[in-house]
Amino acid sequence: MMGKDGAYASGSYKTGIGGLTHLQGADNAVVIAAMKDATHGFAGKMDEQDFTDLADFVTKGQIDIDAVIERESKKANGDAANGSRYYGTVCAGCHGKDDMMPKDMPPLGKLANKNPWEIIQKTLNGQPDEKMPAMRAFDLQVSVDILAYLQTLPKE
Repeated sequence: MMGKDGAYASGSYKTGIGGLTHLQGADNAVVIAAMKDATHGFAGKMDEQDFTDLADFVTKGQIDIDAVIERESKKANGDAANGSRYYGTVCAGCHGKDDMMPKDMPPLGKLANKNPWEIIQKTLNGQPDEKMPAMRAFDLQVSVDILAYLQTLPKE
């Protein structure tokens, strides 16, 4: 959400794009108009409910990422013991008790330590084109605790 000022300021994801944090609290119509303009080119590519859902996320769904992940160390500000319990009841059914499923993805410990910002967003919002559900129904701290737990897991 921070674009060039966030996790993607360098490395293979570097884009130079400014991010969306300035749109927190904005009018949905402004966001929808931007998605449909010539620069973004999404007009006619989604139905109106999809535009509304995306605009709701941009205007109402952003979180203060620095409050949940320490930028320098990449460590989640969560309780790994609680996260372990949440993981066992909410996540293990798909990711396995050994945290190594599905087989076609790297270990969760590796992902959580490499890019915790991506993991917290996927935990909160789900994984596109996959069965992974969004966990926004839970308090944010539940997702942060799960991330803290994932960071304790083996990276290989």
